[in-house]
Amino acid sequence: MTAPDDNNSSSEEADPAPIPEDHLPPRERASAATTLMATLAVIAMLWWGQRFLIPLTAGLMLVMLVTPLSVWLEHKLRSRVVATVLTLTLVMGTLAAGALAFGGQLIRVAERAPEMISMAAQQLAVRDPATDSVLMRARDALQELDRAADRVMAAKPPTTRRRATQAAAAASSTTPNNNITAGATVALRETAVTGSSALIAFASNLSIIFFIAFFVLLGGKQLSERFLGLWGSQPEMHARAKSALIESARQIRIYAGVLLITNTLIGATVCVVFSLTGLPDAAGWGVTAAVLHVVPYLGMALLTGLGAAETFLAHGTLGSALGMAAFLVTMSTLIGTVVAAWLQGRAAKMNAAAVFIGLVFWGALWGIWGLFLGPALVVLLKVVAEHTRSGVRLAKLMQG
Repeated sequence: MTAPDDNNSSSEEADPAPIPEDHLPPRERASAATTLMATLAVIAMLWWGQRFLIPLTAGLMLVMLVTPLSVWLEHKLRSRVVATVLTLTLVMGTLAAGALAFGGQLIRVAERAPEMISMAAQQLAVRDPATDSVLMRARDALQELDRAADRVMAAKPPTTRRRATQAAAAASSTTPNNNITAGATVALRETAVTGSSALIAFASNLSIIFFIAFFVLLGGKQLSERFLGLWGSQPEMHARAKSALIESARQIRIYAGVLLITNTLIGATVCVVFSLTGLPDAAGWGVTAAVLHVVPYLGMALLTGLGAAETFLAHGTLGSALGMAAFLVTMSTLIGTVVAAWLQGRAAKMNAAAVFIGLVFWGALWGIWGLFLGPALVVLLKVVAEHTRSGVRLAKLMQG
């Protein structure tokens, strides 16, 4: 018998052949399938229970944010109830001041909307009819489409053509002659109804949030100890849960600080630029920009529209309005997205990609509330993953 080749055996041991997925142990395949199903079930539960989970999550985050102030007031006033009421009153006063600043600018632009429409109509009327513009090319294309449709209808049987003619006549009899005015009226009515429903839902969620924060703050340290007791009586588990709770509260305050810094930068930039371009009430627009940036992306999109409208009203040219819109989009992208993601990533030791992807996920799941709570929820997910044995890999993936 001959001895086996040592070189061949060592190379085989150093570079083993990969195991096909079909030959994985049944236990590992079952574990992967169970994890996938559990993840999908959690996502479905978050979407289905959002009417309860959104105010609960926001209320608990508010508690983590204002607990130091509430504890300080309780130490000074010797009354937990009075300290809790004063703390939440201060928060509500801040929110009311921001809402008044934004609402005032919104009402001001809405009151001047007829003037803006009149100016746009005048600029459209003075254009040379012979000039080849996008509007005229679009109109010619639609007219050509109508002629083609007429030729198709002429080739159809008389019965089908008669029904189509009757339907067109009925539609034209119920449609006013002024299509633009009718369409604008319908759009305004639908917007008012949708906006009223959104405001009612927001006020309802906000009231629930404050009630949750009130009762949790009243519970104080005893409620926190009872919550930590749910994780078991083992000292190690209790210590892990307490450390995660303390770190979560710290990260919520850091997120609030990052939001304050970026909003202040955006408000100051808008104030300076509006003042340099000669727009009225530059300081008010700066406050409005800071308030709107509380909701990422959507708030700045609204500010872009309002700022462009205000610029058009002040200077009377579409070019100036488009220039202001381009500036606001660029500024919100640089400060509101890049700088905010960088600051949040540095403060929470997370990579910016994880923050952005988490924001997109929560925005798709919970809408506006998801955009508002998303960055903080991503950070909290990392904190929880760091303090659990099964989430260490996820925490390393999100780490910056």
